[in-house]
Amino acid sequence: MDSIKISIPHFYCLEYSEGDKTMFVDIDFRESRILFGVSLIKEWNEPYKKEIITPEYKKKIADNIISYLLKSYKPEDIMEIS
Repeated sequence: MDSIKISIPHFYCLEYSEGDKTMFVDIDFRESRILFGVSLIKEWNEPYKKEIITPEYKKKIADNIISYLLKSYKPEDIMEIS
């Protein structure tokens, strides 16, 4: 498995990386509650943009992101959206 890196480069997005692949996920960190869900997982950045991400893999990515967010936020502050 490729190494996973997650960071928050701006107050309006999260950067998720696996090996050479990176994507930005639109999450607004200015709010007191974080709205997040699998539907926010869209696509890899170039040059992997055309690579299809299956629903199962999106769920895996979302689980990784939630685990990361739980290091800084209480579970009740993370609202799951569809």
